[in-house]
Amino acid sequence: MKKYFQSSNHRFALVMLLAVVTLATSCSKFLDAKPGDVVLESKFPKDYWDAEFMLRGAYGALRPLVNHQVAVGEMRADWVTPGTGADNDFKELAYNQVSNTNQFTDWQPFYELINRANYCVATIPKIPLSANYFSETIRNRYIGEARYLRCYGYMQLIKNFGKVPFIWSTVDDISKVDSLFTIAPTSEDVILDSIEADLKLAFAACDIIGQVPNSFDAGFRQSQEQTLMRARKQAVAGLQAEVFLWRNKYTQAVRACEDFFNTGVDNGVGAGGANWFDNYRLAVDGSGNNSPGVLFGAIFRIKFDFNARQTNDLQMYTSNNPADGGKYMMAPSLRAIKTYNPYYPDSLPGSPNGTTVVSNLRGDEVRRGFGKSYAGSAPFYNRVNSTPVIWKFLGLATVTPGTIGLPQTLRGPYQSDYQPHIVRGADIYLMWAEAANRAGDKATALLRINAVRGNAEMPSSSTVNRFNDTISTGSSTDKIENYILREQGLEMGFEGRRWYTLIRMARHRGTPSNPDVNFLINPIINRMALNGETPAKQAEVTTVLTDSKNWFLPYNLAQVRLNPKLVK
Repeated sequence: MKKYFQSSNHRFALVMLLAVVTLATSCSKFLDAKPGDVVLESKFPKDYWDAEFMLRGAYGALRPLVNHQVAVGEMRADWVTPGTGADNDFKELAYNQVSNTNQFTDWQPFYELINRANYCVATIPKIPLSANYFSETIRNRYIGEARYLRCYGYMQLIKNFGKVPFIWSTVDDISKVDSLFTIAPTSEDVILDSIEADLKLAFAACDIIGQVPNSFDAGFRQSQEQTLMRARKQAVAGLQAEVFLWRNKYTQAVRACEDFFNTGVDNGVGAGGANWFDNYRLAVDGSGNNSPGVLFGAIFRIKFDFNARQTNDLQMYTSNNPADGGKYMMAPSLRAIKTYNPYYPDSLPGSPNGTTVVSNLRGDEVRRGFGKSYAGSAPFYNRVNSTPVIWKFLGLATVTPGTIGLPQTLRGPYQSDYQPHIVRGADIYLMWAEAANRAGDKATALLRINAVRGNAEMPSSSTVNRFNDTISTGSSTDKIENYILREQGLEMGFEGRRWYTLIRMARHRGTPSNPDVNFLINPIINRMALNGETPAKQAEVTTVLTDSKNWFLPYNLAQVRLNPKLVK
């Protein structure tokens, strides 16, 4: 007889079940279940509301992934450097010498998401249809959303670990517990083949607008919040594009981006011009929801709400103000800062020590640079030549450089309720440019690059800039890709994408099994040099990264001890 857990507080927890590693670390609790804590499979689930509750539980499993994605996706690359409060785990990431006891080698949260999604895929089809709330279309939509979530989880595992144990069905039977400890890793290609097939089904099933049940009448109504917080066709297409790019399947990646655009919704690149920072702030009315200005262009967010005790560690990672809970573990690198503002600190209006005050759209990032993506030191943050911090996760408004210390609009102390984008329009546009460039359609690549730049009120890619780095349809494929890489940093910097973008592009310049190691190494060594790292340390990191196997995290020591088949 199958049994499922039931939490006294959350009904979905009776099934939302055991991730592979959760079982490895807590099987004794599982086997010690009390009679009152389990229910028969025949009693659950039974209707639309159970399906909704299960699926919301699966979405909730996205939250623990945020800390991991930002730390691993940025610390290992060139846009971030260790802050003064960086602990050993963060320093290991920064120097790409990650031990198998590092906290970020724990893949439990990813398998928790996958297992919850697997349960939804397996169970929702069994729920009886209902004319009012659970039509076949709605049921298929829910299954599609769950397929997207497990594909997202597996794609993150592949980007971090390479080959991993592959489980495409839920772990819900106590008799299966022991077998989980003997699952060997599955090859990347086998898993990605399954992801591609699953995402095709998800795209067909998902909607383009989020809907919720009417409060008093049967049927559904459109919900702006649910449109942002649930997977829709647009988000599915974005993940498809990333998977295809990871595999150097450029034509298919272009087609996925075209599918995104052809939905007719969210085909802009986001809040633009003076409102660009609206992509990152929350409403200041205490509601915890996105303000109307933020909604434009957002595709899919992970929701955090301090009032519901849903928080992340991003403020702790990035703030240098202990009074706000900051430990300053991550700081913007000088390489990143000088890409936003090439003559930093002398090129910003109001620079307190600047002898040359220059502000023009050909060099300084007026909309995305100082006071938007990064800022100065606490408590006022407007001093240009001060300890820099990543501002996206801390501020609720932009910062104007100046010599007068004025309080800034910040998130509340310890209230790390920043709502990260899983994907937004600019992200897909830049992947579109990346794929089109590699597919030989440089004209489309330039159009997508310039759409993102124009949204930030920057001149087109053909305009001479301080980097002396214009591009045109006559430019080489690699040169255009270098430009896309820089634009990706400017637009999506510090959001947990940078390391994976470097790996992906290195694979373009070779093969997935034999990537261009220098392409990935050079930006990281440049970061270290600009931040004053010794030549000896640079040489040490170069040696490590020359072997592309070290681009992936090691298997966690505790998990290897439980499963001797975890061998790369």
